Amino acid sequence: MKRGNTILCISAIILISFIILGVSGCNAPGAGDIQKTADGKIICSDLPCLAGYFYLCTPAETTMSSGGQSVTITVHGLENEKCHYTMVFGNVTAANCYFQKEDLNEKVFNQMFGNKEGQDAIIAEACGTA
Repeated sequence: MKRGNTILCISAIILISFIILGVSGCNAPGAGDIQKTADGKIICSDLPCLAGYFYLCTPAETTMSSGGQSVTITVHGLENEKCHYTMVFGNVTAANCYFQKEDLNEKVFNQMFGNKEGQDAIIAEACGTA
């Protein structure tokens, strides 16, 4: 198994455990109170919130922790006409991806978290794991 695929598999397992343990609250675009950083980035409390910003490629971030482990998932926004997305476990970058704007959809987002949605080629191209 290639290193990139291994990291994505490990990432998916850890993220699924965060979801199962429960992360509550959603600050989806236009809903509820939204926290912003000084530079305007949205801080989400969970993945459903982050998904809305991913689809729009709007800068947003969420950090989840469980059992001393943390993961920070960030949508950095558009860079060179592509949506920059990262997933960092502690201090280790597990995914550093540049998606085409037309590929920003629910199936791609779900597959980034371990759900098989038939988006392997898109993710491999965007994340350099091909």
